Amino acid sequence: MKKHRLLLALCLPLCLAAQVTVRYSYDVALFGDMPYGTAREAPYQRLIDDVNAYHPLIGVHVGDTKSGSTRCDDSHYMQTAAFFNNFFWPVIYSVGDNEWTDCMRANNGGYDPLGRLAMVRKSFFSTNQSLGRAAVDLIRQGDLQPEYARYPENAMWMRDPVVFLSVHTVGSNNNLEYKTAQGAANPFYDNDVEFKGRNAADIAWLHAGFKAARDNRALGLMILTQANMFESFMTTGTGSTHSGFADFITALRDETKKFDGEVAMVSGDSHYMRIDKPMTQTYPGCQSATGECKAIATPTESPGDRILNFTRVEVPGDGDVHWVLCHIAPVRGRVFGCEFKLVDANR
Repeated sequence: MKKHRLLLALCLPLCLAAQVTVRYSYDVALFGDMPYGTAREAPYQRLIDDVNAYHPLIGVHVGDTKSGSTRCDDSHYMQTAAFFNNFFWPVIYSVGDNEWTDCMRANNGGYDPLGRLAMVRKSFFSTNQSLGRAAVDLIRQGDLQPEYARYPENAMWMRDPVVFLSVHTVGSNNNLEYKTAQGAANPFYDNDVEFKGRNAADIAWLHAGFKAARDNRALGLMILTQANMFESFMTTGTGSTHSGFADFITALRDETKKFDGEVAMVSGDSHYMRIDKPMTQTYPGCQSATGECKAIATPTESPGDRILNFTRVEVPGDGDVHWVLCHIAPVRGRVFGCEFKLVDANR
């Protein structure tokens, strides 16, 4: 295994470099936060059919394969796997909070969230291949960073001119200080042991993604994750007083500013269809670097310090069972061209 990892680490810059001279355009399908309940399963299948008919190179589900008020029984994960297998094309999956973080809720079955997370990893990340019928090989975090091998959901896929990076950040404040659930004490609160380990892994993986993009002279990096780190940067509904995204945003902002290409973050969670440039030198963030986090307000007008090579793509979700088509072009400054694709039968 050590020899395999060494060869992969050595090959990583060279393997994509061999593709640099063969740059061409292609399309990626982006979706997430679905299906939300049995009533939305038929619309979700219609979305799958719509994506299949479009022939994208790859698809991405950014998490929340169920609603936050439905059960986390084993049968759910089996059904999710069946839906993924209905895609003719490769699918990269980034985990959402509804699949594990919120499973302690009574209406979710009162499960231990870490037990459900183990089920997710066993069900969807036990090999180095993507989901979907035409699977592709992915680079798992443990392949490049063995110390984080227990986070196989963090994956990388490279198709010139873009590096694709799935990172496991979720809603519900990224599981930081998840002390209460639906007004009652969370019996599974672990004093943030899970959060601290995964947060360190996520930041290390983010740095690895930017390094791969630089080493391979990629024109863009697309980050695939569930959490809305902007409008939901600081939430207090679970008893938290600190942001579960502060460290990640600091690293993301720093890396984006140093990167001479484009960065697109594809996310979901808040079920609001948008493509925008929300990141500034200070937003999102806390008003003070110490003490409890009081989030900086969303800028109401152009602040003058916007980080312009960063774009956020929030996929439709919940009742909006539609998807995003992103055209990838080998043109500096115009790598990502994303648009909403409405499924006619789901309007």
